Amino acid sequence: MISNIRCIVSDLDGTLLMPDHSLSNEVVTAIRRYTEEGGLFTIATGRPLFTAQSIIDQIGIELPVILCNGAVLATSGEVIERKSLDTAVLADMLVEAHERGLMVLLFREASIEVFARNEDIEAFEHKESVTCTLVSITDSDWRTGELEKVILLGELDRIEALWSHWASQLHNVVEKFQSEPHYVELISAEASKGKALERLSELLGIDRQSMMAIGNQMNDLPMLQAAGVGVAVANSPDELKSAAHYVCTASYGTGVIEAINQLAYGRSTNL
Repeated sequence: MISNIRCIVSDLDGTLLMPDHSLSNEVVTAIRRYTEEGGLFTIATGRPLFTAQSIIDQIGIELPVILCNGAVLATSGEVIERKSLDTAVLADMLVEAHERGLMVLLFREASIEVFARNEDIEAFEHKESVTCTLVSITDSDWRTGELEKVILLGELDRIEALWSHWASQLHNVVEKFQSEPHYVELISAEASKGKALERLSELLGIDRQSMMAIGNQMNDLPMLQAAGVGVAVANSPDELKSAAHYVCTASYGTGVIEAINQLAYGRSTNL
């Protein structure tokens, strides 16, 4: 019998997915059992729709999904809400990032653009099963339009030095956070996984106290705080664990299965 948790929202990379970014059959089976018994399940990921869709299809998610760390909501393969960044506002900072030796990834609605390629970009492409489009930084075309998010990839001290130069100018329009050991992401200041979870609860007509959010990185903190039950898998940093209601003994997808078994079915109430 399912507990008062009516909806589970899980991060993907580092949480639902295994270390090689695959989705295990055991995880899919656990999710389907939960939904067949009346529970609702969806994801909140940093990925854009076009790299998350195959996983959405594998699980069979029919609810709205949270993408680009809360900047995008989509359902049935279509974006329904988006909080974008104006490329022109960020352009000069992105040029400086490139000049400082950082890799810059520009997330458009249906593509990811980069100014240069190296082994880190290749590793990202392998993880996301995507090919980035190489654009010239001297070409003005990339400065136009809107971005769903930006990733700055490289040494964190270089990224922090860059941000300290631009923070006073951009902090009102940009939300900055770390999502991987060498990833810093920029999204609209109006967006976060927590704000998107609040919006999801409105769309579904479900009280946030009846929602469980599961994550593994600090960009997941806002949704763990927004949900009635916040869960950190075992491979999470201590800071996230200390903010969670429940810390799994298992990592990655095995931790998600643990959370479903221990919390969603009411087998543990010591939160």
